[in-house]
Amino acid sequence: MLRCLSYVFIFSLLLPVLFVNAIEKNQANQDVKTVQIAVDDIPVFFSPYASNPPELQYLHLFFDPLLRWTDKQELESRLLRKWETIKPGVSRFYLKKKIKFHSGNYLSSKDIIWTFSAILKEPKSRRFFEGIKSIVRVDQYTFDVHSNLSQGQLLDYLTHFFVLDGEFYRGHKIEANKAQPRVMTQYDKLSISGTGPYQIKQYEPALHLHVISNKNYWGKTAIKELNFIKIKSANSRQFALLANDVDISASVSNKTLDTVRFLATKSLVEVNVSNVVFLTINDKRTLAFKRSVARNAVHLAINQEGMVKHILNGMGRVNSTFLPFSQVKIELPNPQLPVYDVPRAKYLFSKITMPANLTLLVLVDEIGNTPQVAKALVYMMKRVGIKLIITEVTDIQDWKKQLLDYDFTLSVWQSSLLDRDNIYQDLFVDSVLSGYISELFNEGKITESINAQALFFEKMLQEHRLIPLFFQNQIWATESKYNLATIFSVNGIPYWHLLAVID
Repeated sequence: MLRCLSYVFIFSLLLPVLFVNAIEKNQANQDVKTVQIAVDDIPVFFSPYASNPPELQYLHLFFDPLLRWTDKQELESRLLRKWETIKPGVSRFYLKKKIKFHSGNYLSSKDIIWTFSAILKEPKSRRFFEGIKSIVRVDQYTFDVHSNLSQGQLLDYLTHFFVLDGEFYRGHKIEANKAQPRVMTQYDKLSISGTGPYQIKQYEPALHLHVISNKNYWGKTAIKELNFIKIKSANSRQFALLANDVDISASVSNKTLDTVRFLATKSLVEVNVSNVVFLTINDKRTLAFKRSVARNAVHLAINQEGMVKHILNGMGRVNSTFLPFSQVKIELPNPQLPVYDVPRAKYLFSKITMPANLTLLVLVDEIGNTPQVAKALVYMMKRVGIKLIITEVTDIQDWKKQLLDYDFTLSVWQSSLLDRDNIYQDLFVDSVLSGYISELFNEGKITESINAQALFFEKMLQEHRLIPLFFQNQIWATESKYNLATIFSVNGIPYWHLLAVID
């Protein structure tokens, strides 16, 4: 009976895989060069500047940014030959020559101007690039960028400046910031035109995105065809890999990593990203938290390394504090934070008056494992005599409305930016924690200077008003014959044209 139930369970997990595999089987057999990649989702829109743009891994398939980050945290020119500072606030950029779009049109500085006009039409992208005041054409391959950003900030933002084929979009009257809901065969009629390494061969939004190498591509592409197959369940993606229905799987479940490790033909790829799980402490609701001894006791009660070991299966890391990627190292006054020490936490709590019950608001994030982390926190706080009452929300608006009504909040934050000031700007203004952090700034009478805000924020970390519980790495699984581990940028973006078969 137990064996039968196990078969039923496994079949239910494999059902979406088998459904997709039946559709793709003939195609895969006809062309063995196509690499099958299981992903949790595929794009619905294909413009970099749509209200809901594709993930960065997909944008890099079809479009080139002006620059991009390498795996060594270095800037790599893509469409640019060089750049220089003309005067404060003005940088001059020189495009590479003879680069073609998918349409066959040649790249020029007019396309930079047209792309920037598309950016300004969509509120979300306009806000992201608000530090850029204007872009002015100098000649066919040269343009000036006027901004109030430092050079480091500007270059970081330009890694997200994906260039569009202005002549193509104008000629076909396609609004670059609007949704393109369905593309069946790009060869029949182009629907997007960038300078990227791939074009769409076939697309069905509920099932898969099949891309083929761009014949006009100015660089090199080792794998000629990639097929991204939508499989929502992490367990189903892994079963698809183990059954050899796919070659690569994204977002493998932490609970089943040993299954992949066991097989000689499969391997795991652990990708470091700035994905941090934050716990915040609110001293407005429980006044005891205005005292550092109470906040220290909370931190001492939390086994951060234990969460990485048991929730993430070791695929993460605990840092002494939170610092973004930066070329500038900032010395903190007290880099050694308290360690996990339950007896000490109980002793500190015994010296102060604390409520018997405390509340925790959780923004549910399955990738960030916040539900599991919340359960672990309930157990840990119980060990020091405090009952933690959990409320889970999935809607961002609900989260923002209730953010300051709880003793603790738990959420995941991640940024694809790498410049220190850009990261802090994103965290302070556009993140799910911006409301909480703004209250801290108001209380501390902190100016709008990003440097002043950053130093104050780092002080708040030292005082445990925010606790970065851990950084969670991305986990991919692959057939061992692929060089998957070498295609990721420092901020965890896979550059698929770098994928190759290992000799």
